[in-house]
Amino acid sequence: MRNQQRSLGINRMVSCALALVLLLLCSAVLHAEAPAIEWFKGQGTDYEEHVHEGCQTSDGGYIASGQGFRDDEPYMLIIKVDSEGNLEWQKTFGEPGKWGIGYCVAEVRDGYIAGGKLYDSSCQRMQRFLAKLDCAGNTLWEKFYGAPGIGAIRGVDITSDGGIVATGYINGPDTEEFREFVFIADAGDGFTGFIMKIDAKGSAEWEKPIDAPQGTKVREISQGYAICSCVWTENESGEANQDFCLMETDDRGNTQWRKTLGGSRGDHLYDFDVTKDGGYILGGHTVSYGVKNWDYLLMKVDGDGNEEWHKTFGQPRGYDARYIHDEAYGVRQTPDGGYIIAGGSGDECDSYHGSGHPAGTSDEWKV
Repeated sequence: MRNQQRSLGINRMVSCALALVLLLLCSAVLHAEAPAIEWFKGQGTDYEEHVHEGCQTSDGGYIASGQGFRDDEPYMLIIKVDSEGNLEWQKTFGEPGKWGIGYCVAEVRDGYIAGGKLYDSSCQRMQRFLAKLDCAGNTLWEKFYGAPGIGAIRGVDITSDGGIVATGYINGPDTEEFREFVFIADAGDGFTGFIMKIDAKGSAEWEKPIDAPQGTKVREISQGYAICSCVWTENESGEANQDFCLMETDDRGNTQWRKTLGGSRGDHLYDFDVTKDGGYILGGHTVSYGVKNWDYLLMKVDGDGNEEWHKTFGQPRGYDARYIHDEAYGVRQTPDGGYIIAGGSGDECDSYHGSGHPAGTSDEWKV
């Protein structure tokens, strides 16, 4: 189950409802044309909700983790829908004045694990948070993992011993900006990434820092764990930009190798998957490689983190490429050996209104 039902992270959705889209993935594998949408459902409130990660569950439904807003204050939101997108239950963590954000979710044998950050009254700041829910959404346990500054769990994987491996950050500044969602580009000096092993009851077994401001996703592999991140580097002109970062650790979290990858301008890595040949497929977005604005970046590396190839994708609906942001947040290898990417496309420039394009204005994000 753990290897077959990996989640696709969708870290940005600008809408007034938490929307889930079921694509006919088996059709995508068998046919070259785009799959038909079976249904499109919105679940949420009158306020803005954001999905940060979701996955299919063993009962054929779906579960998603993210955030809602109450009086402009974020709270952690978990929702479960059936195979047709109908709401089965939803769970929230966080109270007025006590913010919360859900970053990740995974299925276990008897329920679900959800991770993120939540206000901890004992230290009066946002801390790393993990909860286990049963199949009906009832809380079985919830745990804080204290550390300096603001911390968050951004990615989890269920390990072969029934435990959990988690990654994220600590030492975030305790400001309103960082109490809310922290984009990869915002994590810089002072932030410390980590990998943590947790048992099935939520107790930390060990924790190690990683050489990155934060970990975004983590996977158990045969020799230990793999973590993806995004790090600041300098290009040949001395300009600071962000690059993809991938690393492997042993089964105690000790780094075995670390690679930075990408072009000369800026590359944001959000997700990765382990491929059949023992390598990795990396998914994110870039302003490098001659693109005119942010485009999807898909990169294949071998088992030692060496790049084999990369491809960029953008402007699926046309418009002027200079004003369109195409941002990828999830990637998986498909059974036929190909890859599927989840993300969005739209413009964020007030001065651009899709002038001259038959479809009219491009003023929305589409998954």
